[in-house]
Parts: sequence; C-alpha cells; structure tokens
Amino acid sequence: MENDAADFPHRLEEAIVQRGKWLETVRIPLLKDAVGTYRSLFESIAQALLKKGLLREDPYAYDGTVRSIVAPSDSALSETGDDSEVGSRVAAYRRQLEFLLNGLPSTLASLDLIALKGISSLLSYVDWEGFGERSHSPTTRALARLVIAVRLSKDGLSSRALQETQEQIGKLSRDIRERVAELEAWHRESWKAQVRAKVLPLVSSHSPRTGEERTAKALQIKKAFEQALPEGTWHPQLVQEILGEDQPPGSAERLEKLLVSLALPHVSISKPEDVPRRRTALLEAVRGVCSAAQEIGQCEEALVENERAVQNRRLGVLQRIKQWFRKKMGRLDNPVYDIEYRPSPTAELKNESIDFLRFVSEMRELKAILVEITETASPGHRRIEAMDEEQLCEFFGWLLRQLRQLHLRMEGLNALFQVKAVSDHGATVQSIKLELLAIENGIIRADAARRENMACRETLDSKA
Repeated sequence: MENDAADFPHRLEEAIVQRGKWLETVRIPLLKDAVGTYRSLFESIAQALLKKGLLREDPYAYDGTVRSIVAPSDSALSETGDDSEVGSRVAAYRRQLEFLLNGLPSTLASLDLIALKGISSLLSYVDWEGFGERSHSPTTRALARLVIAVRLSKDGLSSRALQETQEQIGKLSRDIRERVAELEAWHRESWKAQVRAKVLPLVSSHSPRTGEERTAKALQIKKAFEQALPEGTWHPQLVQEILGEDQPPGSAERLEKLLVSLALPHVSISKPEDVPRRRTALLEAVRGVCSAAQEIGQCEEALVENERAVQNRRLGVLQRIKQWFRKKMGRLDNPVYDIEYRPSPTAELKNESIDFLRFVSEMRELKAILVEITETASPGHRRIEAMDEEQLCEFFGWLLRQLRQLHLRMEGLNALFQVKAVSDHGATVQSIKLELLAIENGIIRADAARRENMACRETLDSKA
C-alpha cells in the first residue's frame, strides 16, 4: 500500500496527460461538431417560426458586436408571452450561437473552467428537457407555445419537420452537456493534481481530524498556493475535495477510484461483432437519408414551375410566340441564373452561376440514385449491401456532400425566384422552404451517424 501511495503522483500525472490528449484529439472536435449542429437545428426552428409569422426579424439583430458569451435575459414575460420580447431574445440567442461557433477553442488550455461555464450556460438557455408549458424557463415556455402552435396546425409538413428538429436538438443538448462535463472534470482533476504536486509539499502533511483543523489546513494551502502558483486561479471547493480524498480511512480506495475516472474509455478491439454492428448502423443511416428523394422531387417540380412563371412574366407576347417556335424546332435557350448562398452558417456568401436545365438534370440523377438504393431488387441496392464498412463510409460521405451542395443550390434558386416574383409584381411562385428544411434535418441526422462511426473507429485506432 505504501508503494502504491508513493507511486500515486506519477500515475496521476500520466493519467491526466493521456486523458488530455484524448480529449483534444477526439472529444473536443466532436463537441465543435455538436455545437455546429445545435446551431443549425436552432436556426431551422427560428426560420420555421419566422416563415409562419409567429416570430419577426429583430431590426436590431446586427447592431453592435458580440464580444463575449452571455446568455440572453430569461426574466419573466407577460401572460401573453410578449411576442416582440421573445423575438428579441431568440435573435440575441442566434447571435450568441454564431459567436460561439466562430470562436470555439480547439485546445484544453483555452477551454478552461470559466469558458466551459459560459458555454454550458448558453447551451442550456433553452430548457429542451422540459420544453413545454411547465418549463421553469419563461423564454422556453414562450418558445414552446409558438412551436406547439405550428405542430397543431393543418400544415403537416411543418409540424413533422419541427417535431423532428425538436427531438434532435433535445438529444443533442444532452450529448453536449456530457461532453462539456467531461472537459470540466478533467480541468478540476488537473488543477487538483497541480496543487498536489506543487502546493501540498509546502504545508504540513498532518491530516486534519476536526472541522477547525480542516479550515486551518485549507488556509495553509491557500497561502502556499499564492506562493507556488501566483498566476493560478483559486478554487476553494476543489481544495476541500483534496482534503476529503486524502482523509483516512479509505484514502487509498478513493485515490484509486480517481485514477479509474481518468482512464480512457475501454474499447475492446477483439470483438469481431463490433464491425458488422457499426456497418449495420451505417446502412440504416444511408437508407434514412435516401428518404430525401421525395422532397427533392417536390423541389424539382416547384423550381421548374417557378422558373417558367418568372420567365413568362418577363417575356412579351411576341417573345413568347418566338420562344414557342424555337421549342417546336428543338432550339431551346439554356437559362443561367446567378445565385448566392453560404456554404456554412458562418461562411461568407458565395456566388455561383447555375445552368438551370443542367441543374434540373443533376437533381433527377441524384433523386434516381436515392430511390434505387431503397429498392431492394435494384443493382444500386445490391452494390450498397456488398460494401464493407470502409467503402460504405466513403460512399456515405460522398452522398452527404452531394446532398449538401444540391440543398444549397436549391436554396439559392428558391430565394432568387422569390425576389424576381416580387420585383415583377405579378409572377406567382411557390416556396420550398419546408421541403428544404426536411432535407436539411435528414442531412443533420445522417451526418451525426457518420461522425459517431468515425469517432468509434478513431477511438479503436488510438487503443490499437
């Protein structure tokens, strides 16, 4: 036992170093991905409510610059919910999430306890666990009323899309809390280990027996801390944890339990059934994202009709006759539209010229691929079933990239046709925002499954 006690500082330091490397290479990237997904999901909810007129764009949304993570006000609202105040809070929250996503650190040193506390406070601002009329949060209750209004409406597509998004963001918020908690735990143990190594040797090794002795010992540790670590942050509650862990009897068991808590998650690399299980999960995710074929078909029909409506509105009678003759002769004009979109929520606007007829052809090709994968007797389905995990993961990544690019271009064309319809004072066009939202939610779910598979494989590689 004495040898174990003497070896404890070395084992503790090694455990903290190894866990720190694992957190930086595996868990922090997953946290950043999760925060990005959370922000996208919340944007989907906000955009759906804005489209329904239940929220209004905050005219001051871009006034000023966000310089630090501060959760918006969650003070009591009036009985009616005060829609303008709710809209302002939602707009402020969206700005905070964008600021967080842009500046989220990639190292443990930057993600210290203070930073993690701010992140945790921001991402728990909306009470997704108790999302409804009974939530303790006034803002959550008001937001829930708006979401419920859409879910109870006759718009089935909007209702289903919001329900799916709410379920996803609720699950994701739990995952984020767990990841933040494990980072906080590492920082606490790292600070305690530093105190054990540099501060405790400067004070008496006598274990306090009474409350008065424990208070006196804590004061001694604080004075030594100011001497040994003058730039450090003092955490009195963690000092009490150290004294509790070192207090006999049972200190050896408590210290051993501490080392176990810092050990890397155990992943068995000898179980052959793990690979087919992961492959099965990937197959299910691929089949799930293929359901976007229906929405892509609806978007194609709407965009073709919208393009025709915009073109016809701009043509005079003689031009329409001329166009009719050109079509009869097989000489079709190939319209090109300049659109703009953001490749990611935080990216700069990108401009692109879209050859409309070619784009429609590409939409049909991708839709055909998705449909073929879901048809059990098709060659495409058999090819997917024959892929190993590596091939399936590579194909899945390609498929998601194609869907994202298609989604961005459809979104750009939809916005362009809406603007043209307004400027032409009479052209009637359909909006495909709800179909785009359904496709985006499917991509988010599928990408989460892909990242989970990659994280599992990375963890296996680190253990190998």
